[in-house]
Amino acid sequence: MAVDGQAKPVGAPATGAGLSAEWEVDYRAGGRFAFQPASRFVVVPAGENRPVPVLMTPAVRDALSLGIGETVNLVLSGATVPVVLVGELDEVPSTAGEGMLLDLPAATDWLIRDRGAVRPVAEWWLSTDGGHAEAARAAAELPGTTLLDRREVAERAAGDPYWQGARTGLLAAALGSVLLALVGLIVDVWATARHRLGEFAVLHTLGASPRLLARALLAEQTFLAGIGVGVGLLLGAVVGATMAPLVILTPSAGRPVPEAAFVLPWLPIGLTALGLLLAALAFSAFIALGIRQRVAAAQLRIGGDQ
Repeated sequence: MAVDGQAKPVGAPATGAGLSAEWEVDYRAGGRFAFQPASRFVVVPAGENRPVPVLMTPAVRDALSLGIGETVNLVLSGATVPVVLVGELDEVPSTAGEGMLLDLPAATDWLIRDRGAVRPVAEWWLSTDGGHAEAARAAAELPGTTLLDRREVAERAAGDPYWQGARTGLLAAALGSVLLALVGLIVDVWATARHRLGEFAVLHTLGASPRLLARALLAEQTFLAGIGVGVGLLLGAVVGATMAPLVILTPSAGRPVPEAAFVLPWLPIGLTALGLLLAALAFSAFIALGIRQRVAAAQLRIGGDQ
């Protein structure tokens, strides 16, 4: 406490366990409080010390026979702390079994008010809106602190040879699927056009122009290719949403908590589907350009058979 109100902090060393500050205080010779006898003061908490809100997994809640809004006493840092159940959660991140989550500010406030003690926090989870690298470096420089940067871990995992091999295999499988779909569309267009030649020859004999026959072929292939691409997208999304979360595991081959979120990259998927559709239409247009000669040859074959 400064006697002249002008004291300023001269140092504030910070560690992972807390923060301490040093203040410089100047006493004037003969000042008002220079020869005041020593005295003490007491800080008394005001208001009611309420139970600490807590979330529990179903097994813990059942073991304690608690309902939402009910209170139970837990031992925390050697102190009996009353907690009130405010909700349930399926799992607690970073734990393998059952557990509970307490409101840290409320628990700290309760311990200070009741016991005058603070339980040291062993681990903090932090996020940044921007400047992630700078924040990570600053946190790593704090004495007594061990930093685990999730982005750095992800970057190291991305460079792992096993993951690179798996990623290359998945990419090759995706490219193979695209090529297989393209070949299937081309074969379907060719087979459909070949199957329709007899009908086109009859229609041409009845007066249908080659241009009309070409438009009919293009319309039919556009409809069929569109349905094929759409059904393929739907089935791919269903299979991906079903299988992708099952093959994503932690380094210890366990299920991640929370579960992996399935996100479809719609832009590359849409561009791939559009490319397949355009390829099918381009091949249909190529066949339609020679429909006059194909129809004439079909008419000759029909006449020869008769």
